[in-house]
Amino acid sequence: MKIGLIADTQGKFDVAALLAHVAREFDGVDEIWHAGDWGDEEILTGLSRLGRIVVVNGNAPNDPRYPTTIEGTIGRWRVGMVHNLDKRRARWAAGYDVVIHGHTHRWRDEVVGRTRFINPGSATRPQFGGTERTMARLTFGNELQVEKLMVPKFARTLAI
Repeated sequence: MKIGLIADTQGKFDVAALLAHVAREFDGVDEIWHAGDWGDEEILTGLSRLGRIVVVNGNAPNDPRYPTTIEGTIGRWRVGMVHNLDKRRARWAAGYDVVIHGHTHRWRDEVVGRTRFINPGSATRPQFGGTERTMARLTFGNELQVEKLMVPKFARTLAI
């Protein structure tokens, strides 16, 4: 199973240009997962036009229409997704093979104990010490392949 992974799509940027880039990078994925903080609903609407999306609630916006966590199994992998890992760190520290999160706006691919923590970073607004705009492509098979995808800056165009 292949998943396109994106998070923290906030700030001022050209939404259409970002979605066109995402469409190219996520071509062939089975699902697109957004790890929270999409800023504008137009992002989720655009992603849903590309295929099936799975979304967790974040803090920008805090939208109760979406779950705060998602848990399940992909093949042999026990997977969880949450926006702000710090709020439930003890819960996520054990019991999962893969934990996907957002919130920090920084890329992370790290194994702690037996759990692999993946944060795709921010596709639009790196902060908190991050300097890259990133997202990820995950391939779940016998092994888990994680590809870091760089995202160019998509400045918002001004109408004249």
